[in-house]
Amino acid sequence: MRYLPTTVVAIIVGLVVYLLQESRLKSLQGELARADTSTKDEPEKSRRLSLSAPVADSNSVISGRREVTERPGKENDEKGDKPLRSMSEVLQTDAGRAMIKQGIEAGLPMIYGDFINSLGLNDEESKYFQKLLTKRILDQQQLGMKWVQADEEGRTSLAIEMEKLAEESSVKIDEFLQNEEDAVSFKRYEQQLPERRQMQGVRNALSDEPLTPEVEERLVDTLYQARLNSGEGNGSDEENWEKLAETGDFRVIEERWRATDVEIAKNIPGVLTPTQSEAFLDYWKTARTMQAAEYKMGMQMMGIDK
Repeated sequence: MRYLPTTVVAIIVGLVVYLLQESRLKSLQGELARADTSTKDEPEKSRRLSLSAPVADSNSVISGRREVTERPGKENDEKGDKPLRSMSEVLQTDAGRAMIKQGIEAGLPMIYGDFINSLGLNDEESKYFQKLLTKRILDQQQLGMKWVQADEEGRTSLAIEMEKLAEESSVKIDEFLQNEEDAVSFKRYEQQLPERRQMQGVRNALSDEPLTPEVEERLVDTLYQARLNSGEGNGSDEENWEKLAETGDFRVIEERWRATDVEIAKNIPGVLTPTQSEAFLDYWKTARTMQAAEYKMGMQMMGIDK
């Protein structure tokens, strides 16, 4: 069964974090406004510490803080708005779809920018190709959010539909490219998307000693081969989500990543200079942390975390 690709998860997670922050900010603003209103009518002395007032006992202060900071019970949790549960419904509204589309369009340069640039398209061709790619991801997102809410039978049906739409999209892209070599390159590019998504960050990290285009391609292939050769399957995002859906245990993915990173550390010195290697490995540790955060948020959203 095909599960939600990390490219789509990353877009959705980013929007979830944004909406949660907005929700919490508005809630905080409301609380501050209410607090300000309630204190306006109080006597001035009640809003200040009297110099003659006795200092509170430290134990009572700590005890009071515990009462405030203790986690609310289940009863309070059930009264909450449960933003993660309702997020799929929000993102399937017209406004939600518009937000997702905007996010995809903004993220296309990071995802497909290098491939688009390699084609030497004019403005009209570039816009049309980006439109095809946006629809490709948007279709996955819309079905993916339905997948979040579906039962096992529904998820199986949606996975089939997702495969069908992906195939239709591939046909249209092949028709646009009109070149067997470019079509093969595009398929290869998509197979290497997990690695290529990191290239902008790698370029920034290695700005003191930039990579040549040739070395960058060797680096992408080195990372890709390390992923392929570090365990069963290909270690793709789709396979990762299948394992997570089966086990709900992120340690399965971390174990694969550790094996992959051993391969990377072993082969990087043959591709990069010592200075580049050091900067790259520092960046890669940070990238892994961010990837883990994306996965874990996605697991929460899809209800597959234990």
